[in-house]
Amino acid sequence: MTAYVLVSRSAEYETRMRDLLGDRLAVIPGEFLTFGPESVVSRIPESPRIALLGPVLNYEETKGLVEALTAKHPHLGLIVVREQRSDLEDWVDELALHAVLNPDATDDTTVALLDRLGSWLVGNGHAETGDFDAPASIALSDLERTWDESELEAGVKPPSPATPVEPAPPEWEFPPLEAGVPTEAIAVVAPKGGQGKTTIAINLATGLAEISPNSVVLVDADLQFGDITAALALEPERTIVDAVSDAADDEIVLKTTLTHHADGFFVVASAPSPELGDQIRPGALARLIDRLRATFRYVVIDTTPGLGEHTLVTLEHVTDAVFVTNMGVPSLRALRTEFELLSTVGLMPGNRHIVVNQTDKNSGLTIKDVEKIIGAPVDIEVPKSSAVLLASNRGVPLIHDDVRDPAAKAIRSIVLRIAPEAFPKRSRIQRRRRSNEPE
Repeated sequence: MTAYVLVSRSAEYETRMRDLLGDRLAVIPGEFLTFGPESVVSRIPESPRIALLGPVLNYEETKGLVEALTAKHPHLGLIVVREQRSDLEDWVDELALHAVLNPDATDDTTVALLDRLGSWLVGNGHAETGDFDAPASIALSDLERTWDESELEAGVKPPSPATPVEPAPPEWEFPPLEAGVPTEAIAVVAPKGGQGKTTIAINLATGLAEISPNSVVLVDADLQFGDITAALALEPERTIVDAVSDAADDEIVLKTTLTHHADGFFVVASAPSPELGDQIRPGALARLIDRLRATFRYVVIDTTPGLGEHTLVTLEHVTDAVFVTNMGVPSLRALRTEFELLSTVGLMPGNRHIVVNQTDKNSGLTIKDVEKIIGAPVDIEVPKSSAVLLASNRGVPLIHDDVRDPAAKAIRSIVLRIAPEAFPKRSRIQRRRRSNEPE
């Protein structure tokens, strides 16, 4: 019998738990969550006694799993595998869990927790003591015993070893653009490096993909030091160098230069080296943006910091620009200089969105001070949050890693500014309102 089941996206943790629990553990790869929690539950063998959920599962995924597992296995022990975070108390309050386990806990601590929960289940009549025993050795099983000729002649066939179930790759396609629906291109711009521009671009593309699945492309146009693929844990076969080549004038060839992300958008990876990035001419980048707009509903471009030639030509070919700065006075003054220059040369996009990132009440500045320095009103404040770095280290967009984090919520509001039609779906992508929160 399978006593334990693990649903996780961490291959390292899976290997560790297999070594610890052996044949008592069944593992369901977290990739099956692409098809919904029911797809995971349907693959769980027999009736397990304890389920470990995580690590690298977000709140919405965990919530869906808890509900689906509880419905099918009402007496299942549930453990969330997650590190200590400021919002962990909310997870415990809102989900019907039995325990929380830190993924870095020692083997002794992990086994002790499993034993305590197992004893509790047995004591409450939800399990038998023998349910947690290690299975008998397979050496004497039907798979290896000798089958005599009389059995074979009688039609009795030896069982075949079970074939491990591998998750089917999610299917996707390029949906056609609807007639009359305008395409939009959004440049994400910052006066200096280190403002969080790439994080905003990644999460903006992720949010737009929720309302236009597979019709969003994220272009890493930081041609020397772009790191979008690293932040998303992608391994592209082709890059922007291929996307601007003569061969990519063919639409089919262009599509082969894109890398698909599991959250329903495509990525044009940055140049593999600064030297190759320098070879891309501004005009080639402009043509790439225009060609992508002919195929995708939304094109999000992460630009090189400052106002170099490539950033200026990008601003000529977009409908919106998201300007990102932190609360440092040098960055704010540089942003004001950018605004003045763009206004002078007539390159300020019609739709401008100003985002102050990593806001901190201890910075010595208020938002009014910020607005006075840059000479323009601030549209979005994104608070400083450790969840941003954690999500990046996991290779997961913040708004899908921790939907209730304040920074994730602020970035959601940027999505709504770009695509107001996303508003009716907001309840689906935000967390459930708690019973004690005001309407």
